[in-house]
Amino acid sequence: MPRIICVASVKGGVGKTTTVSNLATTFSKMGYKTLAIDANITGANLGLHLGTSSRNILTIHDVLKNNIKIKEAIYKHSLGFHVLLGGIYLNDLNNIDLSQIKEKINSIKKEYDIILIDCAAGLGEEALNAINASDEVVVVTTPELPSVADAYKLVEYAENNWIPISGVIVNKEGNDKFKDITVNDVEEILGKKVLQIIPKEKEVEQSINLKKPVVNLFPESKSGKSFQKLAYSLIGKDLNQKQSWVEKLISFFTKY
Repeated sequence: MPRIICVASVKGGVGKTTTVSNLATTFSKMGYKTLAIDANITGANLGLHLGTSSRNILTIHDVLKNNIKIKEAIYKHSLGFHVLLGGIYLNDLNNIDLSQIKEKINSIKKEYDIILIDCAAGLGEEALNAINASDEVVVVTTPELPSVADAYKLVEYAENNWIPISGVIVNKEGNDKFKDITVNDVEEILGKKVLQIIPKEKEVEQSINLKKPVVNLFPESKSGKSFQKLAYSLIGKDLNQKQSWVEKLISFFTKY
């Protein structure tokens, strides 16, 4: 059954887009037909993380203006998954109907195993429309009290609107002994399980600068392994579990 997973946070800069690009890459390698959508309407930058320019191509902005059908703006990335990017120009924001996001995504839902939505930070109109278009939410936070406190608002909104929360990602985890909060604190405050801790390391910064997901450039790094484990945990599998011959076959044909 297709799954629409929204990667969300209230606080900006916690790593939502990085998470989406790495999950999309990993799911695709696992053999799942995956679509990554940039629903950060006013600050679209998924293309920058993936080395794919949205200049002179059709985007989600064109879709939400009813200029084109959603299928016309979906492209296959070189890493195997599909992408629906956002426009990067100011005039892309004119005449956007955010309320259509759910309808547009549902129209192509059956064609994918997993749809990942990268939404805007906060709980404004564009973020809420993306969240409400999803089947489940993954909450991204950093191990700092302000970030976790903001994340609680997202948890509360999702629960009040009967949107399941798959779990929490604690991103940019460092070794600072003076950090505000522990992973156990995060689980206690939010009342949700921490699915994965993503360490703060230079490989992530390098991969962003090189416009490639860290799971692609540095798959054996701590952060690369962590994102892979996250993808596997979201579908109830263990990264170290051997693939069946069927899964290997699917993965092979998805890659090529």
